[in-house]
Amino acid sequence: MAHLSSSKYKQSAAMSSPNFIDGYWFYFNDGDTDIAVHGSAWSGKETVYVNDNPVSSKRELLKTVSEHQFVHSGHQYQVRYHITSLMRGDLQCEVFKDGELLASQSKAFVSSSKRSWLNILKMFGVGFIFGLSAVALLKYLVA
Repeated sequence: MAHLSSSKYKQSAAMSSPNFIDGYWFYFNDGDTDIAVHGSAWSGKETVYVNDNPVSSKRELLKTVSEHQFVHSGHQYQVRYHITSLMRGDLQCEVFKDGELLASQSKAFVSSSKRSWLNILKMFGVGFIFGLSAVALLKYLVA
């Protein structure tokens, strides 16, 4: 199996764990090639960057697995996103080069600690308030 190490960006505290504002960030390094993968927690938009240049972008809202393919320096790369737990917001990102798995990372909004239930309740609360606001706005606009 080829070697793909996590790049220097992985140590960035601001992007080390996913959140609703910044979404999911995954950083990989294949020799001189830096690969960054971003997934928006709000819109479902996924973007793959190679050396800070976007090479693939799409929006996935209904699928639990999505794939991005691109060619760089004569090599075929594939990035696969896989939602492994909807309740925890657990997302796995895998990078393949010429069909061979190079690296895999996994991140989750909610850890398995006791505090995770508090975070889940917060998410449901925000969703409830947003839903009520949307219904109130629709009633106002229709009336």
